[in-house]
Parts: sequence; C-alpha cells; structure tokens
Amino acid sequence: MLLVAVTALCLQSAFLPQTNVAALRPLYEQALARRRAEFGPGDLRTAQAARDLGLFLAGLKEASAARTALQEAIRIEEHLLGAADRQTLADLAELAAVSNPAESLPLWKRVALSGDAELAIRARMALGPIYLSTGNRAAATAAYREALSLLETASGLDSAGAPAILSALAGILEAPEAIPLLLRALAAGRTAQGPRHPANAALENSLAERLLEVGRAEEALRAATDAVAILQEALGEQHPLVARAMLTLARALETQREFPRAERLYLLAIEIDATAYGQHNAVTLADARLLAKFLRAQGRAGDAAQVEKRFGFTAPGK
Repeated sequence: MLLVAVTALCLQSAFLPQTNVAALRPLYEQALARRRAEFGPGDLRTAQAARDLGLFLAGLKEASAARTALQEAIRIEEHLLGAADRQTLADLAELAAVSNPAESLPLWKRVALSGDAELAIRARMALGPIYLSTGNRAAATAAYREALSLLETASGLDSAGAPAILSALAGILEAPEAIPLLLRALAAGRTAQGPRHPANAALENSLAERLLEVGRAEEALRAATDAVAILQEALGEQHPLVARAMLTLARALETQREFPRAERLYLLAIEIDATAYGQHNAVTLADARLLAKFLRAQGRAGDAAQVEKRFGFTAPGK
C-alpha cells in the first residue's frame, strides 16, 4: 500500500514546487526499507523499490545516492534475472546516466550489447560524446552510425528518434557528408513535430551553417532566414537560440553583400546574449569577435577597435 501511495504522490509532484518534490524522498526510502523487511534484500520487489528510489534521486540530481540505490536494484536483478535481462540492462543504463564518463563507459558498453533496440540506441548515443571527449572521433562516428542502423531497422528513419541521431552524426562529419544527413533529420523532424517546431528550426540553422562551409550561400540564406523566423515565433525574440540563428543569417547576408542587414543582426545577437549570459561571458565575447571581424572586413578598423575595447579584447595578431 505504501508504494501505491508513493506512486500517487509522485504523480502529484509534477504540479508541486521543486522544494516540495524533494520532501518526498523519505517516502521512497521508507518504501525500500519496508520491502527489504517484508520480502528480504534479494527479492525483485525490493529491487523495484530500490529502482524507484534511484530514479527519484536522479531526478533531484542526487547522483551519489541515486547510484547506491540503482546498484542495489542491479545486484538483485543480475542474480535473479541475469546480466543480459532487459530490466537489468535498463537499470544499468540509468546507473550509467548518473555516473562520471570514466565509470559510465563500461556500463554503456554493456547496455550497447542489448538485443533491445531502444536500449542499444540509447547506449550508443551516450557513448558518442564520451568518445569525442577523449578525441576518438572514429569511435564516436561508429557509435552514431550503429545507432542510426538500429533505428532504421527498428522503426525507420522517419521516426521521432531519427533527427537526434542524424544531427549528432552530422555534427562530427565534414560538411559534404553532413548536409544530406541534416536534410534527412529536418524531413523526419517536420514529419514528427510539424514544420514550425523550434527543434526543427535549430536543425535548419545547423544546416545553414554547413551549407555556408561549402559555399552554398543562397541555400544557407533561405534556411537561416526560416530558422530565425520560426525560433522568434516559438521562443520569443530574446532567446539565445535566436541569437545563434541570427549570427548564421548575418554570415549568409555577408556573402550576398547585404552588409547593413548583416551588421544589424550581429548587434542584435550580441544584445540577446549579453542579456542572457552577461557582457563578459564567452558566448557574448565570441559574438563580439565576429562583429569586429566583420567590421574590419568592411575597412572599418576604427569601429572594430571600439567593439574590441568595449568587450576587453584585441584583434588577432595585435
């Protein structure tokens, strides 16, 4: 009965302030203690209570305590269900998600061997960033390609999960190979979420960035223009994602020699990011450097110097 009450309170917690959600922790701990006392430390019902506690603590960002609870669930499941059972591997994935990269790497590798496509895809998508953090682009590329192949077999590349995998893979490939993947991601995203969803606008902006890399400026201009409009509509005109799309659009406008419009967008992006992050944040400073570079390219060294002085940096080589 206690677990029923905990479940009901958990459903209610979505409507409570975060401080009240944290106050539910003793109920989960009491539920686990009762299961241990009633069924013993090696029962699957005890594992379920340990899992519930671990997931709850993970949601509270209590990583260490979450790991302890999940490890208890996994020990029971490995003994009773086996190391390759889906529930064991599902909990192993949750443990990996609250572990540091070094500790999570062997865990994700185990989950990647699962015959369950959902778990295997999740593991490979988690392995990609870990491999990238160590400079192993080849392993990251292979992980993303394997995830894509698994998804294609399981549900097709027009499914809701396709855009995330396609865009992750595109992000580490050279532009000529990345562009077709981003086009596929955008098509799948529009089918799954609708053409005006901000996630698809973010994809379109990434597409515009890669199109600029290969000199397809007019296509980039169309994509970036669309991305800015959708993001403004969905997120408001002061969102940092809008600023990023504005920077891409500004670069596209430069290629078309529409310099006044480009300059205006650089300035707007700086204003948005300065408000969101602060004037001396790395994101804002990167925006300012782009503006200064743009101004120098127009022969406006004095204006560029004023931007550099305002943000406290100098042009490269000075």
